[in-house]
Amino acid sequence: MPRTEPDERSAWRAGAAAGLVAGVAMGLVLHGALGLMPTIGALVGVETVAAGWIVHLFNSATFGLLFAAVFDRPFFEDLRSDAGGCVALGVVHSAALGVVTGGLLLPASLALAGATSLPVPTLPLPGVTASFEFGAVIAVAHLLYGVVLGRVFAGLTLADDDVAWLPGDPADR
Repeated sequence: MPRTEPDERSAWRAGAAAGLVAGVAMGLVLHGALGLMPTIGALVGVETVAAGWIVHLFNSATFGLLFAAVFDRPFFEDLRSDAGGCVALGVVHSAALGVVTGGLLLPASLALAGATSLPVPTLPLPGVTASFEFGAVIAVAHLLYGVVLGRVFAGLTLADDDVAWLPGDPADR
């Protein structure tokens, strides 16, 4: 049965669900490559992998809701009409989140938690390989979050015919 036009509540649910799925993908990269989940948990005073996952997934779902709040507007209707546009919006959203969270919220949270720095430098300096790798992993994790967020949101909100990555008929490409 094809999906019908979503109402406002279903767009919010789709945003939260897409944020949660994207958060799992991002979290696997963050924890697998950098072991960051205990550090994320330390932001709430519990430096464990489980606490890190809880905080990260809560934030991911919240940022998915923010995605729906910002981009489920008539101004973005053309971009939201297919999966590729939703993915593009997801990438823009996650890039902005990376700047805001990495540049403002994370340093403020670390200061409130009494930490003076992350386990590795966050700004790449020439000749410092660890900081470049850290920055690259964070960038890839945010990119992955955006791609998955947009794609899952599209899958949950678009009619079945609009979910394909490319038009079905080669003449339409």
